[in-house]
Amino acid sequence: MTVEYLFIAILSAILFASTMKVADLFNEHGLKGFRGVNIIFGVFWGVFGALLLLTDSTVANIVFAMNIAFITRGRLDFLNHQIATSIIIIVFLFSTTFQPLLFLTFYIVFVVFGSLRDYIDKIFKQKGILYYVNESMLLYYPIPTLIYSIVYNNYSVFIIFLIFTISYDLTKYIAYKKGYK
Repeated sequence: MTVEYLFIAILSAILFASTMKVADLFNEHGLKGFRGVNIIFGVFWGVFGALLLLTDSTVANIVFAMNIAFITRGRLDFLNHQIATSIIIIVFLFSTTFQPLLFLTFYIVFVVFGSLRDYIDKIFKQKGILYYVNESMLLYYPIPTLIYSIVYNNYSVFIIFLIFTISYDLTKYIAYKKGYK
């Protein structure tokens, strides 16, 4: 990945994560805006996710696995979530080479650890250190992509997903500080 594509990927990852969380805030956490703003943020989420797909085939397959795992885990429970994922899947199908082994590996990781994350959320319900470690997602996307990056000597994948995770968690933290839980 060239420096230019890495810059675009990092910017896309920041905007992808931030708009994903803001779209969620409109649906589930009481953030208010004008009528239809949740749909607009669903479109933004999908467009920035799609832009990220266009930067690198490996990243695209991992983002695709993430979105299919969202479907499997029942995480697309609002129209704006479904719009975003539809945009990402359509762009993936028309722009990227499918890498079955890469996709399947990350799909399994995201379903297994995502389901475990969902289970821990239900048990601890915003209590204790395990809840906060689990909630931060630092173990969810960065660790599998770090392992991939070490094995294949492609550290841009780790950098992109680490920045995605930090951006998502930072958006969540700012919303929490403003009273949206």
